[in-house]
Amino acid sequence: MSRNNGRQHASMYDFRDLDLMLTIAERGDDEGWVTNDDLASSFGFGDSLRPLGIRLAWRRRYGMVEHKTHNRDSLWRLSPGGWRVVEAKLKAAQARTLGTIPDEAMVDVMADITARFQRGDSMLAVMLRREFAFGTQRR
Repeated sequence: MSRNNGRQHASMYDFRDLDLMLTIAERGDDEGWVTNDDLASSFGFGDSLRPLGIRLAWRRRYGMVEHKTHNRDSLWRLSPGGWRVVEAKLKAAQARTLGTIPDEAMVDVMADITARFQRGDSMLAVMLRREFAFGTQRR
């Protein structure tokens, strides 16, 4: 079964930016590069490269990934900022701590997140906003 359920688009509501970044990290060559074809196949797009290419182009604009063309192949890899996010995910022992916080105290946690959104790195701000949108979409 394809991860995109047969749709020919790759919007922020189809899969998380972090899922895309983790796939790039996992499938990249020695220098971190992965082909658009390989990524499209990983996400169930088969030969349809356009939807994922558009999504990746936006990730590039936000500073999450880098792009180059080699022998007519479109190649992608994580930017230094993208690697920081992936490495933080892979080392996130703090997730267990978050799980112990009472629901009512999460309001204060959200206040801290929004403060970081306003003051922090612009790439991370985009990722925070998009993660919230993905997680709160109507199902």
